[in-house]
Amino acid sequence: MHGKQRGIGLIQVAIVMASLAAVAMAFLMSARHERNFFAEGLAKLTGKPAATPVAEIIAPAAPAGVLRKCVVDGKTVLSDVACKDGKVVKAIDTRGIEAPKVPKPDPAESAPQSATDKMIEKATR
Repeated sequence: MHGKQRGIGLIQVAIVMASLAAVAMAFLMSARHERNFFAEGLAKLTGKPAATPVAEIIAPAAPAGVLRKCVVDGKTVLSDVACKDGKVVKAIDTRGIEAPKVPKPDPAESAPQSATDKMIEKATR
C-alpha cells in the first residue's frame, strides 16, 4: 500500500552535504593560508587579475627594533613592517608584573600583651 517516496532521497542528501563540506573546507584552508581561493578561482575563470594580497601592498620589513604605529582597515596597530603614514614609536622597557609585596605587620599586634590580654588568651584556649 505504500506509494513512491516524494522529495529528495538519501543519496541526494549525501551529495549535497559532501559538496557543502568541501566548500567549507576550502574556505577554512584559504583562511588558514591567508589567501582567498574563491577569488583566485574566479579570477582564473574570468581572466581578470585577482586582488593584490596584503603582503605585497605593505613594504618589506624595516630594520629590527623599529616599531611603527599604522592604521590598517580603520584599526590602529603596532608593526615592525613599514606602512604608509606610519609613525615610528619608541618602545619603553618595563619590569612587567611584579609579585605582590607582603604587608608590614601591625605594630599593635607585635607589641607585648598586657596581663588582661594574656588572661583572655588563656581562657579562650
